[in-house]
Amino acid sequence: MAVKFSFFSGNPSLDLINTEEMRRGKRIDSLSNRDDLNHWFQTLVTMGAFSEEQFGDVGGQLDEGLLSVLKPFRTKLRVLLEAAAESGTPPANLIEELEQTVKNAPLSYKYQADRLIPVPIGSFESALLSLIALDALDICTSGKLGGLHRCGNPRCIWLYLDHTGKRKWCSMKLCGNRMKASRFKLKTVGQPEELS
Repeated sequence: MAVKFSFFSGNPSLDLINTEEMRRGKRIDSLSNRDDLNHWFQTLVTMGAFSEEQFGDVGGQLDEGLLSVLKPFRTKLRVLLEAAAESGTPPANLIEELEQTVKNAPLSYKYQADRLIPVPIGSFESALLSLIALDALDICTSGKLGGLHRCGNPRCIWLYLDHTGKRKWCSMKLCGNRMKASRFKLKTVGQPEELS
């Protein structure tokens, strides 16, 4: 059975990075097999981050070979976006890698429902990586970078966008409640609760 993903930002680059999470001090990979990959991709389509028209026929494309390419790409994205969240400036060498990824599947555009949809030209793998790279580049260059934050729970590795300046957590439902419960326990008992 495919894993249920806890968090979707609507930004494919963040949603890829956030397929890794910490549970009880261990890094958990939510993209461990092709079923997980298919579920992640279909969730992004359902949530509107991707459109099926951007890829054509997906049948058989979401496989172990794609996972073996997607995971190292996720690691590069994490390095880029964590550094950008910390310093406010993305590392130039990683920006160049993302630009090259977009060049591997250049974009055409399709008009649909009163908006232009980028449609990569190339293999499914190149198209998927291109759209994720384009999203990461957009975060780094369109004024969104100031809203990129790492979760306030020191044991969480998720990143999120917030331009209100009010959020501290990736999700109030997840880390926010954990941190509040931990603070409450510390006040009442004097022992911090184990955070997962």
